[in-house]
Amino acid sequence: MSLELGPCQVMWGTSGSEADIGKTEGGVIITFATDVVDLLSDQFGTAPEDQVVTGQKASVACPIADITLANLALALNQTVKTTGADSGIAGENIVGTKLSSKAKSLLLKKYVDGSASSDTQDWVRFAKAAPQGNFDYSFTKDGQRIISVVFTAFQDDDGYLYYLGDETAAVGGS
Repeated sequence: MSLELGPCQVMWGTSGSEADIGKTEGGVIITFATDVVDLLSDQFGTAPEDQVVTGQKASVACPIADITLANLALALNQTVKTTGADSGIAGENIVGTKLSSKAKSLLLKKYVDGSASSDTQDWVRFAKAAPQGNFDYSFTKDGQRIISVVFTAFQDDDGYLYYLGDETAAVGGS
């Protein structure tokens, strides 16, 4: 067992060609959650006799420090449009949009010796992750702007929510 500490590279996009979203500030946090329902019987009183898993979830909180139109568009589920050398975002109403329709591959690569690891053992990938941006965009004399994004993971076409370590080994190993 090894002790670990440090940042990761965050990449998002089409699987196999994810783009680096840049620097983060405050730490990237992966949250795994399992929902269960207690199975009760009179003979065990109020203590559960067993539990049944009713759902599993995963999300990734990602405080983006690189403030770009591309990252703002990612967080807000919008599109950057360009005319010549100029770019901008028009905040379209996306009410009623299924978040899963915005999902792409989210790849986290642990930093080793100051750079992102090329060893797949150090990677975490969510094949279908959709961003939700909930942040204040402040202009202050002493506060750094951060784009707070939470990616929600959805099961991929093979039924997997995430891949920890080498994906090929995780799916095809024994």
